Order: sequence, then structure tokens, then C-alpha cells
Amino acid sequence: MSNEKPTDRLDSWKAIANYLGKSVRTARRWEAEEGLPVHRQMHKAQGSAYAYRSEIDAWRQRMAAPAPTAAKPEGSLPAPAGPAGDPDRSVAVLPFSYLGRDERNAYIADGFTAEIITGLSRIRSLRVISWTSSMTLKGRARSAREVGSELGVERIVEGTVQHEGAQIRVSARLVNVHSDDRVWSNAYAGELDKLFAIQERLAREVAAFLDLSAPAAPGDRLTDQPMVDVTAWRCLVQARQAALRWQHDSIDRAVELLHQGISLAPDDARLHAALGRTWLHYREIGADLSERPLIEARTCAARVFALQPGLAAGHQLAGWIHYAEADIQAAVRALKTAVAAEPWEPDTLSLLANCYLISGRTAEAAPLIEQLVSVDPLTPLTHCMPGWAAAIEGDFAAAIGPYREMFTMDPANPLARLFLVYILAAAGRREEARRLGVETPAATRDALPGRLLALFAHGLDHTGAAPAPAIDSRLLAQGTEVLPRFLAQAYALAGAADEAVRWASVAVDRGFINYPFLARHDPFLSTLVGTPAYDDLLERVKAAWEGFEP
Repeated sequence: MSNEKPTDRLDSWKAIANYLGKSVRTARRWEAEEGLPVHRQMHKAQGSAYAYRSEIDAWRQRMAAPAPTAAKPEGSLPAPAGPAGDPDRSVAVLPFSYLGRDERNAYIADGFTAEIITGLSRIRSLRVISWTSSMTLKGRARSAREVGSELGVERIVEGTVQHEGAQIRVSARLVNVHSDDRVWSNAYAGELDKLFAIQERLAREVAAFLDLSAPAAPGDRLTDQPMVDVTAWRCLVQARQAALRWQHDSIDRAVELLHQGISLAPDDARLHAALGRTWLHYREIGADLSERPLIEARTCAARVFALQPGLAAGHQLAGWIHYAEADIQAAVRALKTAVAAEPWEPDTLSLLANCYLISGRTAEAAPLIEQLVSVDPLTPLTHCMPGWAAAIEGDFAAAIGPYREMFTMDPANPLARLFLVYILAAAGRREEARRLGVETPAATRDALPGRLLALFAHGLDHTGAAPAPAIDSRLLAQGTEVLPRFLAQAYALAGAADEAVRWASVAVDRGFINYPFLARHDPFLSTLVGTPAYDDLLERVKAAWEGFEP
């Protein structure tokens, strides 16, 4: 029996909550999940809860005390500013199941999932797993505990979307991954055109249950969905899914869908931002390195800023355009604005981190990469980013693991194979790199990444012999800095110094100004130091590197 004085006792949930300065719901949740010391006394009809002020005060002190931190291994990335490392403020929204009769409308559930993720991601104190990572779990039978362990979250949101005719019904629940207990649930129903209001309400109710502060100023929303035309929204959702297949015909389809959506909702800035980003996909897969994708993207960006200047997707699009134009300084400014509005958006985090890395600012990139990995852990490109940060500092051995993970997750991606071949070769594992390059699938050998793989394999086999690739140099020089840099490294590996310097210069012109990497860290390009043309190039790079403003 306790020795506490009677006056120390709080005799109801309401009294406990008042003492904490929280709601009864929060007090109950803290008891279940945080060990809040609450006692129960059973009676014939029901039980009662009570607590002691002194025990609660001691619990508060324990919760406020900083946890001991283990020493980090040398070279590890610093923890990001904000909640990225706080699992108690983390949630994954799993793909909602579609229960309608017509499976052709199943994308409605995927789009609903994406909107909930976007809304919750605007709460700065909450870490929300990205849509791309969440969608990889679609159709996979996993327990809540397994999902929580794989994604590093404490709670998951899951549910169903039922669509019949003009009616829609949504059921949602919040699950504690450790106990597998449903800690909150609700159902929503209405006309299909009320879908956006349901999305907003669901996101706010989840935030309220988690005792988080959501945007509350007049007009503020957890979603930036101004659409009243559901058909236009459907076009946006289907276009997003098509574009992510990264095939020429699927990008064509995405552009077509977005034009349809714009015809229905011409003043919706999100549609124009999505269209501009999709046009740039043509350049990123090497399908169209001409000026047309850039011209179309610029037109879309201008429309976005005319319609909704503060839209994060508009600033992200501007960052991608500046990056494609090789204006990395302007790209960083635009992307920092986008991150300020949506701090957990993985595409923005990834590109901003890369802009810092190619500009020789690893310290600025490190926390962004940490955040990226924490919210997008199941996307292949995310896995290579810590490796890229290590490689840019010359630690190629540490980069092998992340790049191998990327390749294992996406073996059909020729760029993933190219990245790993380069990292292996740079780390001194040349036979493994040569073998991986030679084994390039026939279907991708004629694409630019496939030809670069052939160059690396040739250099690893015949150092000193200059290969003669069948590459359209004019178009390649109009792309980003990535492929020209790989071409310079492949020629340097093969001993073709003049061609290596030529393509290194193209990479610099396209925005790669990391002087330490070009002068010291890259094992192939550093062999060019002492060549007059390369030394002249390094002088230009050093000036740009020193003048860069992060």
C-alpha cells in the first residue's frame, strides 16, 4: 500500500489531465504509451483511475531528462535539426485499400493516401514517411510491428476507401506499432466532391489526437488542394503514377493527363507545377535533351507563380529548372524556400542536398540527407545519398554499401548499375566493377548510361587505350552535370587525358564546382592534375567553389 498523503492524490482522469495541463485523451495516451503512472481500483460495476502528484512530477523529470547518446562512428552524418530523429513524433500513412467494385478507380485510394501524407507533412513537429516509400508497401502483408521497424515510426495510419457512384466512404485508424492497438479511428462519408474536405478533416483529427499543433490561421489548410473538380484531381493522381514509371511512353501519358486536368481546372497551380516537373522527366531519362522540356517547364513555373506564389511545389519546380540550367546558386535559393514551406518533401531534400554536394558543401548537405533517409527509406535513390556524401569526400569504401543497396533495390535501372560500377572502380575493386559493367543487359546498352558502362568496362580492361563511344556529344553537353562527369572519369580511367579534360570542363559548365573532389578526391580525375588544360580548369573551379553561397 502506498504511503502517499491523501492530499497528493488525483481521483479522476479529469483531475489527472488538469494537473498535466492536457486533455483527458492525451493523459490516457501518455499512460498507454509513455508510462504515465496511473493506478486503478476495481469496483463491482466499474473501475476508477487515480494518480499521485509526486509520482507524476517524478515521471515528468524522467521524461525531460536527456537520453544518453552513444558515440557516433567517425564520419557519420550529424543529426538533423528538428524532429527527424524523434520516433515518438513519427507516422507512416499506409496505402488505403480500395473497396469499390470498379478496380479502374483504385487510384482514388492512392491519391487519397498521398493527400493525407502531404497534409500531415506540413506539421513541422511530425515526421511523416513519404508517399513513394509508403506505396512500396502496397499489397504486402506486414504486421504493424514489422512496418514500424522497417520505417522507423511509432504509429501507422491505415484505412479503406469505398466508392460507389457519387458516394464515398472512408474509414481510418491510427495504430501503435509496438502494441498493435488501435488508438484512434473514425469514419467519414459524403458525396465524392467532398473528398477534399474529408482529407482535411482526417489529417486534422490525427494531428489533434497526437497532441500536435496544426496550422490554424484563417484560411490555412493541411492540404493545398483548392480543386472543386474531382475529375481534374483524378488526372493529377493518375499522372503522378504514370510519371513515376520513368519510361518515355508513361511520361507522354502523364503530360496528356495533366493537360486534361488543366483544361478542367485552369487556375489550379498544382496541376501546372506537376506538368512542369513532368516535362523535366524527359531530360532526366535522356529521352529529350533539347531545349523544349526546359521551355515548357519555364512556362509552367511562370503560371504557378502567377496563380499561387507561395506554393512549395512551384519553388521546387524553379529549383529543378535552375539545376537543369546549371545555375546551382539560384537552384539552392529556390529549394531552400521550398524546404521552408514543406520540410519533409523528399524530392526537394534530395536535390538540395545534391546541389550542396556538387558545390563542395558537404556540411550543409549532411542534415538534409539525414532527413531524407528518415522520411523516404524505401526509395532506391535515397539509399545512395549517404554514399554520395561519402564519395564526394573521397571515402569510396564507405560508399559501396549504400550504392549496392540502391542497385539491389532497382537492378533494372541502368543508372543504378553505372553508379555502383564507378564506386567499385574508385574504391579499387576493379575486377568486380568490370564484371558488373560487362554484364549490362542488352536492352540498355544503347542508352547513354549503357554506353558509359561500356566505357568504364573498356577502361578497366585496357588502361591506356582511348575508347571511341558513339555518343551525341552536342546533346549530352546540354544535360545536367552527371553524365559528362561520368564520361570524364571513364576517359581518365582509360588514359585519354584530352577527352577527360574536355568532358570535365563540360561537367563544370553544367554546375559541378566541387574543387576538392576534382583536384584530390576522385582517383581518376586527380591523375589529370599537372596537365595544363586541367590545371586551368581547376583554377576556374576553385574561384567558383570559394564564391558559392550556401
